[in-house]
Amino acid sequence: MMRTRYLVAVPLLAALLGGPAVAGCTDDGDGDGGDWDDAVVAYVGEVAITEAEVDQLAGSVRTEIAAEIEQELERLTDEMDEAELAEHRERRFGELDQQVAVTRTRVIEMRILTEAADRHIAAEGLDPPEVPQSAIDQQATDLGLSASNAYVLLVTDFLSTLGVLQRTVEAVEPSETEQREVYDNLVAEGLTTVPFEEARAVLNQELMGQQVSIRNLLADVVDRAGVRVSPAYDLVYRVPVPVGDGQSWLALPLSDRS
Repeated sequence: MMRTRYLVAVPLLAALLGGPAVAGCTDDGDGDGGDWDDAVVAYVGEVAITEAEVDQLAGSVRTEIAAEIEQELERLTDEMDEAELAEHRERRFGELDQQVAVTRTRVIEMRILTEAADRHIAAEGLDPPEVPQSAIDQQATDLGLSASNAYVLLVTDFLSTLGVLQRTVEAVEPSETEQREVYDNLVAEGLTTVPFEEARAVLNQELMGQQVSIRNLLADVVDRAGVRVSPAYDLVYRVPVPVGDGQSWLALPLSDRS
């Protein structure tokens, strides 16, 4: 199966939510500074990523999980009294609200990076990624969503696009600053108490050199794509760095890059 762009699913999702489809590409608004169009989350060159588009994609997660919660509550009807059911409902939907808030941020990050990376791939004459159905199915399983869910398609597209970029870079020796960043994040997450000087021996080219390279490439790709983010958002994409059984990251700020 050739690459499936997640946007093809947006009209279906819009019909489900009862709203108009949002293509996500427009020249409306200023986009060049001055007053920011509140309907736009970010620009990648002339392409606008809109609040409505982001809401639709995050909403696809809410819609599917909310339906599962309602089914769960129905199954619990004979096990809980009315007060217990109400408390369970409030807790489960509260958790869903938190999940959707995180998902919404992830949607914005992935839309920006995928759009910028697509431009880089085209400019460099690289082969665009293919997204086999098996990859979509696996991502759906990992996320606990249906394979037709718009968010699943977005994540699969993003990871496939990132894979193209990753194959163009080689691992480099990390600087002390980059090692310190990964180490400090591990400490903040409570994943290590080892002193930095001892940890440096592990935070080497083999462990994190590829991630350093991809972070640097993504930073260049974002800058050359002309990414501009709404002042309402402070976006920092985390390039994951697995360390043992835990995970640290290297930060890639997406806001205020001018």
